[in-house]
Amino acid sequence: MFNESIDGRLVAPAPSAAVCNERTYNATACSIAKAQWTNAAWRSDQIGAMQFHNWENSSCSVFVNSSTCNQGSVPVLAVDAILPEHVQATVRFAVMNNLRLVIKSTGHDLLGRSTAAGSLLLWLHHMKNMTLIEQYSSCDLTNVSNAIRIEAGILLIVGITTLVTIISIGVGILIGHFAIAKSQTNTSWKHNYITQQANPEHYKKFIDSIKATNIEANLKDLASHPHMAGLAEDLESAQTMEEQWKRDGLQVTKTKYNVLLSYPDDNKPNRITLTNANGVLIMQTTGMEKSYDPKQPKTVNPFLAYTPNGTVSSSKLFYANYGRLGDLHKLASIVGNESLQGSIIIMRYGGIYRGNKVMHAQYFGAVGAILYNDPANSAPFGTSPDQVYDKTWYMPPTGAQRGSSRISKGDPLTPIYPSTDYMYRVKEENMKFLPKIPAQPISYSEAQLIFQYMQGSEVIADWHGALSNVTYRYGGELVYSTDAWSLGAVDSISGTATLLEITRVIGQMYKDGFRPRRSLMFCSWSAEEYGLIGSVEYVQEYVKVLGARVVSYLNIDAPVRGNYTIHVGASPILFDIIVEASKMVSSAYDPPDQTIYDKWMKSHWNNVTHEPKIRYGLGSSSDFYAFNQLAGSSNFDAVYEFNPTDHGNIDMYPLYHTSYETFSMVKNFIDPDFTAHRTMAQFIGVLGLILCETNILPFNVMRYTMVFKQLLKKTQQNNTDFSILQNAIDDFEKAAKDFVTRSKTLNIENPYEIRAYNDQLLQLERAFLNPLGQGLDYPDYKHIIFAPAKTDQYSASGFPTINDALVGNNQIEMNQEIAIVVYFIRGALSILKQFDKFMT
Repeated sequence: MFNESIDGRLVAPAPSAAVCNERTYNATACSIAKAQWTNAAWRSDQIGAMQFHNWENSSCSVFVNSSTCNQGSVPVLAVDAILPEHVQATVRFAVMNNLRLVIKSTGHDLLGRSTAAGSLLLWLHHMKNMTLIEQYSSCDLTNVSNAIRIEAGILLIVGITTLVTIISIGVGILIGHFAIAKSQTNTSWKHNYITQQANPEHYKKFIDSIKATNIEANLKDLASHPHMAGLAEDLESAQTMEEQWKRDGLQVTKTKYNVLLSYPDDNKPNRITLTNANGVLIMQTTGMEKSYDPKQPKTVNPFLAYTPNGTVSSSKLFYANYGRLGDLHKLASIVGNESLQGSIIIMRYGGIYRGNKVMHAQYFGAVGAILYNDPANSAPFGTSPDQVYDKTWYMPPTGAQRGSSRISKGDPLTPIYPSTDYMYRVKEENMKFLPKIPAQPISYSEAQLIFQYMQGSEVIADWHGALSNVTYRYGGELVYSTDAWSLGAVDSISGTATLLEITRVIGQMYKDGFRPRRSLMFCSWSAEEYGLIGSVEYVQEYVKVLGARVVSYLNIDAPVRGNYTIHVGASPILFDIIVEASKMVSSAYDPPDQTIYDKWMKSHWNNVTHEPKIRYGLGSSSDFYAFNQLAGSSNFDAVYEFNPTDHGNIDMYPLYHTSYETFSMVKNFIDPDFTAHRTMAQFIGVLGLILCETNILPFNVMRYTMVFKQLLKKTQQNNTDFSILQNAIDDFEKAAKDFVTRSKTLNIENPYEIRAYNDQLLQLERAFLNPLGQGLDYPDYKHIIFAPAKTDQYSASGFPTINDALVGNNQIEMNQEIAIVVYFIRGALSILKQFDKFMT
């Protein structure tokens, strides 16, 4: 009768060492008991165990197989209670039958008072409910506040480190996060966050709450004025975001850095002048862009930040295609290295980062550089008025792309260290990695005039562009001299508008009671266009904290560049969770039952893995750079892109970094009803929620095994011996498989097991950071598997140090770099092993 009244919860406890003794021996159970004998978490899960085993039974031992093991002080019967009714029935039963009753909750064991020989045990370990009581008042007290009713099975944990998922954009410097009220920060709440399962209803609620009309309104407002870093309009944008975030319930912090920025003189635009041998003016660039909207605010004139002031002149002008290192070598082989000395080199945008173009020209002896957008890459279907802006989104003849020319990141006056008030600053004349030659962007209509006066032989077919009435020539002698960003509706206001909607929805969920298991930080960086200054300085200042706590960094820079499908770049361990998130969100401008995963699979199918393609490794084109290379977090970056086959196979939206990046351009030519913006907000937001909600971090360590094999296959060549690298990859694969297998036996109710396993997942990416970087020239390129390519900072290079040695054809250096990569891979696989087996 009694057992029925407690739903069959009556059990007979045995001493925890009984499985290792002769009469009740169980080899498997005994092995576990020996390994976990002093583990407090394991002991709390055993009904017959005390936190200190000396209070149990002196006749039983896991280390001595004895036939004398008896019950000792362990209760003979126990009730495994899970409901308050079980507790009430047990107390009544003990009173009616005059039984000695002892009570044991999780971890409770004061001087063995939770046990007694011949007693009835009331075990509360599995009573783990917590209830929030709003406006609670005790008895007749006048104080009223929120309170929490906690059942006895909840384990109290002290000092749990917060793990952080960061979602970021590329403008304004603000840090916002949702805080848990002090009444909710006790240790039992932390236990609940660790052990509870993620709630899929949170994902659905978030997705359903994102409104395209809100993002459209955000973009229209933010794009109505320029927001150049360091100026009043940028501060105004930051203040707008701060006010919005506070309304959404975020706690907002502003961080200030004193950095070196570069501005042009609005009253004296940079110009390029072409004269004949007698000094008569032939043509002169305007240094400005034509305005198509008289109501549009004035934007900064086209310039390349951090190029030096001054006037240079040369009688030699050469064309170097995209300005890639190979292009300059090709040009030098045709016209001669000596001819390039003291010349001016004109290059078209595309292929690589603009700063690398300028530095390559400088390396080959040029005294000046000119960059322009060739119609082949920016107006592939023609340049007549009805084929370009403002009738389409293609570059008009007067458009010119602005941007930074630096190849280092962060404040140039405080390399490696944050630009705080106390930090030492190098003198401007001693700064490294800044161009030493003037450089200027111009429009393709101006470039067309210059090309008409160029000399030399005609270029090879691959170097031809689409300028009309022009013969593309390598160049030669020419009498010439040269003197020495915008509204940004796509880059990066598109990201700002999207992030504001994400924070609005999560803010409302927070007000409705949602509390993330892990912290969500929302960051807005200033001076991204100047070399990622805001994010780099922040990471440099807080790298110790971020390196220990950040789970993932999700980048929202220019998330919508088209309305066709997604293009994703990320750390390998995030692949599977990205796929999971993509299956939850409907594809923009497609039938409602088609997800972005479905469209992604159709547009970017990987024939080898039969999965959607993803760009592993991220360069330094956006703010993920510092988090990946300095803090060692996993990273994610995605854009909704256009269909390149419909747009002449261009690789970037044509009006990038021009004054024509306006709200109307987005509305008319990219995302008419802002469905793509809504889709990206849903996709990135739900990815962030998954990362902060799941109790076990959703990282797949096996993905790195696949990446290692792919990189090795690409790298192997010549007579170099890669056997030690192959062996390290094989050993990593075995450790990764064992690690994944171990995850299947985790006790998800045990916060210690979950925490230990998550720590290993968190540290894996950090294990690939080389504190020395890539030498004195690139100390911040720390990730040994993926780092920005030295000849193109937009892209990432796999096994970068090995590939650099291969390019240099230095066998000794190559062998050394292979050994260093092996060292870091073996360090990473040791992290995946159990704590007592990392040396085996």
